[in-house]
Amino acid sequence: MHGVIPSDTIAAISTPIGEGGIGIVRLSGPDAIEIAHRLFRSPRRVDIRGVPTHTIHYGHVLFNGETIDEVLLSVMRAPGTYTREDVVEINCHGGIVAVRLVLDAVLASGARLAERGEFTKRAFLNGRISLDQASSVLNIVRARTKLGLEVAVDQLGGRFSEQIALLREQIASLLARIEVQIDYPDEDIEQQGLLAEIGQLAVRVERLLTASSHGKVLLEGLTIAIVGRPNVGKSTLLNALLSEERAIVTEVPGTTRDTVEEIAVLGGVPVRLIDTAGMRQPGDPVEAEGVRRSQEAMKRSDLILLILDRSCELSAEDMSLLQREWDRPLFIVLNKIDLPAAVRRSAIGSRAEAHPVFEISGKTGEGIDRLEQGILDRLLGGEIAGRSSALLLDVWERDLLRRLHESLSRAGGVLEQGASVDIIAEGLRAAHRIAGELQGIDADEEVLDQLFRRFCVGK
Repeated sequence: MHGVIPSDTIAAISTPIGEGGIGIVRLSGPDAIEIAHRLFRSPRRVDIRGVPTHTIHYGHVLFNGETIDEVLLSVMRAPGTYTREDVVEINCHGGIVAVRLVLDAVLASGARLAERGEFTKRAFLNGRISLDQASSVLNIVRARTKLGLEVAVDQLGGRFSEQIALLREQIASLLARIEVQIDYPDEDIEQQGLLAEIGQLAVRVERLLTASSHGKVLLEGLTIAIVGRPNVGKSTLLNALLSEERAIVTEVPGTTRDTVEEIAVLGGVPVRLIDTAGMRQPGDPVEAEGVRRSQEAMKRSDLILLILDRSCELSAEDMSLLQREWDRPLFIVLNKIDLPAAVRRSAIGSRAEAHPVFEISGKTGEGIDRLEQGILDRLLGGEIAGRSSALLLDVWERDLLRRLHESLSRAGGVLEQGASVDIIAEGLRAAHRIAGELQGIDADEEVLDQLFRRFCVGK
């Protein structure tokens, strides 16, 4: 494993700051149990230094002769703990002052305040979890959808790290066979079989890349801007997609003067929906600012839904929006199909051929399911099938996967061209090294710091 295994004892509050049912102060390190022993007093005079692992004890925390709080104290002995070190968790009452005073007593008794993510970093350094499993801990905490949580839990179980370990092992096996020929030139290697094996490895890495692109969407979500002139039903569509009355809807044109942003879940994917101000020539400074913000929202969106009112003739504002050159995917949405039609698809002209057209009623919900599926099909190539089809990877992990794929493809290419075994071996050595980085072997210290800094202090 990378890095020097720490020898001191750390402590931090592991529950959110504020009032609650309980507050937990966590200690990890060689002196965790001794430090807790100095502070803990049990009515039964239990000496926690001698208690079995994974047991809970009732008592009080005392410091400088004063009782700070009534607590339950958990003792967990190495190596069967989260960090593979001795761990103590002090369950206090959930008030801000009590938890803080217990932490202060622990720090004054010999522990050091943990850095952000240091408990999980120690789990990695001590070999309990791989680097991608450490990332999964953060993804579990930050999961915004059920599917995102399921994928993170799967990865915490080692699904990705096991696949990378197997890939690295198979690359090493190929390397060994090639290096036999380097050392013994008279030994022949069956070229077609070797080429097929390298190709199969490249295909498996390509599948991981596809899964990581789905995972990127689960982590970061999609952004969709709902645009159109005033009173075409933008806010009604937002409410329909959210299944709640989030935006104000009235018969008065221009009710939305600012952007309204909310998160919806479509097919397990978090989607940020932006209801924009009506696109028209602004009548006052407030409306002008709303239109400006709407333009900014469109620039950061992955997809634009252009809403037209099917129940009335297209206006000059509608035509201007239709003819505009959009620099991102566009859906044309004909709203209000619950009313008599005044606009047919033919009225949209060539735009109907260039962009998908959906007919819906934001009021009744008719056609909304087709629109949702169209969004998933356009932005994801279809709905994410399930937890096994996505990987939650960091930017650097996705970059390493791309480099791994490139190294394997390059090795296969030079083999096919009849290059020397030395050149083929060099490409496979690069792939083997990159796979090791994905496992956290010889991972760069800066990468580790960037990963664990994103955690809260007590995790």
